[in-house]
Amino acid sequence: MRSIPLFLLAIALVSCAPEPTAPEPVNQPATLPVRAQHYPGNSQPITPDGTTPADTSRHPLRVRTGEVAGASITYLTFDTRTHTLEVFDQGGVGTKHQTAGEVTRSQGALASINGGFFTPEGNPLGVLYHQGEKVGSLNTASSLGSGVLYVDKKLAQPVLARRESFQKWLKDPAFDPKEVLQTGPFLVESGKAVSGLSNDEARVRSLLLWDGKYHFAIAQCEAITLRNLAGGLVNQPLGDFRVAVALNLDGGRSSDLSISSKVAGGPRDLRRWWNKPVRNYVLLKPQ
Repeated sequence: MRSIPLFLLAIALVSCAPEPTAPEPVNQPATLPVRAQHYPGNSQPITPDGTTPADTSRHPLRVRTGEVAGASITYLTFDTRTHTLEVFDQGGVGTKHQTAGEVTRSQGALASINGGFFTPEGNPLGVLYHQGEKVGSLNTASSLGSGVLYVDKKLAQPVLARRESFQKWLKDPAFDPKEVLQTGPFLVESGKAVSGLSNDEARVRSLLLWDGKYHFAIAQCEAITLRNLAGGLVNQPLGDFRVAVALNLDGGRSSDLSISSKVAGGPRDLRRWWNKPVRNYVLLKPQ
């Protein structure tokens, strides 16, 4: 059996707390989820009613539509034992490709969605890795960098974790990232809506969803506030996909989702005439 990096055994999401606008100490991390080569029996996601579902079946690779708090949502589900996520960085805003559709085709991906935030100068607002190569620096202050999409080189299965956990991993000699994207804020953790989210502006939202175990989804939701989106997701509106964790990506004019015809329910091209180019994307590919 291959060895597991020590820091992976300590992966945890903090319990629901107000979304910070400045770095705050993490109190008691939640025990959910633990990412390792094999999941321990108690690592299953906790649903809002306090139960731990026993479903370990594979979610099919397919695109579906639903409704969250009155807003239409398109989401592509997949199983991390057969598929994974990659980070594609252009080195600048729109320097190689202008749309997610172009990225999907050029990178041989099954789907692409716009990634994290960037500054007006085009620099990433946080750290990212692709194939182990680092770009940018850790965003330690903004809520737009409070979360991390992480894929380890050895395990290749994506996880969503708090920035504070990631900072601890940086000090671990076993730290060996393949793909990393810093973004935020968290919308849902341990099946509960994160408090303190803005309810001021309804925008198109791009996001990553996780059931806390083997099932992920990339999604785009029509115009909605962050608070209403989080509140709607905890009502579990996505059929058999249970939302334990939801992490926000860049939204508004940056929201761009492309799904190839190789995916059941595809192709889809959720880009609008008013979209603008972005710096980086998250890609879906086979393991």
